[in-house]
Amino acid sequence: MTTLSADETSARSERYSAVAIALHWVLALALAAMIALGWNMRDGEGRPIEWMFQLHKSLGITILVLTIARLGWRFLNPPPPLPDGMKPLEKTVSHLVHVGFYALMVLMPLSGWVLVSASPFSVSTVLYGTISWPHLPFLPELAVETRRAMDPVLGFVHSKFAWVLIGLVALHVAGAMKHEFGAEEGVLKRMVPGFLNEARAPSRPARGAGLAFGASLAFFLLVAGIPLVSQAGQSAGAAGLAAPQAASGWLVDEDASEIAFSGLHEGRPFAGTFRDWSASIAFDPDALGTSKVSVSIAAASVDTGQALYNDTLKASEWFGVSKFPAATVTLGSFAEAGTGYTADATITIKEAAVTVPFAFDLLIEGDRADMRGRATLSRTELDLGQSSDPGADYVSEDIEVTVTVKASRAPG
Repeated sequence: MTTLSADETSARSERYSAVAIALHWVLALALAAMIALGWNMRDGEGRPIEWMFQLHKSLGITILVLTIARLGWRFLNPPPPLPDGMKPLEKTVSHLVHVGFYALMVLMPLSGWVLVSASPFSVSTVLYGTISWPHLPFLPELAVETRRAMDPVLGFVHSKFAWVLIGLVALHVAGAMKHEFGAEEGVLKRMVPGFLNEARAPSRPARGAGLAFGASLAFFLLVAGIPLVSQAGQSAGAAGLAAPQAASGWLVDEDASEIAFSGLHEGRPFAGTFRDWSASIAFDPDALGTSKVSVSIAAASVDTGQALYNDTLKASEWFGVSKFPAATVTLGSFAEAGTGYTADATITIKEAAVTVPFAFDLLIEGDRADMRGRATLSRTELDLGQSSDPGADYVSEDIEVTVTVKASRAPG
């Protein structure tokens, strides 16, 4: 068994644990990156750069989760005492700076979370493009006018937290440099990773890793699980919404049929489909006057291939799936048009209903039918994105809808 000398024992008591050191530098880098992004998230015309906004939010939530672990670790593993040579006032200032850091590492992400949740733009948060992160409750449901009035105030508070943080960083670095290069014993070596410190002392014994990191992981899983529970509820709520096909003249081959849409977002094309929908089709080319088609679409089944778009489209600003789980389409007033057909399509999304022309080509061979149709929808008329983007500055006003249906005659 190796016995430590008095000098080694003293040095051991002055060094932070390896976990504390790792958390310190990871949080420091994350805070620096978040502040840098905060100053550069808009282009030369003041328009937001979406991927930077999402990364900024992702880093903010990461800082919040890691701060929970850091606070737990600090409680279970108190830091080594400050050098005896430090003056009482210097120790007090050092303590207050650390308290300020911990407060801001909680308040900055929380204020950003409030800001995003209450924003009139209603943009969803997807951590690192993968994990959906919910808005805080109640705030997205406030009146648009209220959220517009809150937005500059919340933005001001959030930005000022950043300036306070910068001031604390300056004090923290200045203090560390003073004590490192001054006459008294330095403190920087206590937080420098071992591979950068040739004369490093052993790390302090550590305890409670499971409790500290378990608490932060539990918080993350609890909040990140809310969208999953919500989506399950939306899917359950949409069950049974489809029109019964037993009464139809035609049965849809769901695997070979599709309702798709496309448009532009910030000048770039996007497209999506609805995974769950059903149709009741009573169509006869020789009896157009009595033909009718009804379609029910589970709005929560929207799929663009991008989590950010999917989450945003489900929000109240767009499809509002929590209150309006189904969108419906009714086709009537069929007429021949050249080699194809036209119909009046009445689309109902949320509480808005519009009627637009629907043109389609139809090929019937025996008991099989192949239909391809198209229509153009106006976001304004359907009250989609009118709070955040009424002028179509980001998302195109016109959305193209294409429908492909392969069906067979119902038996009997």
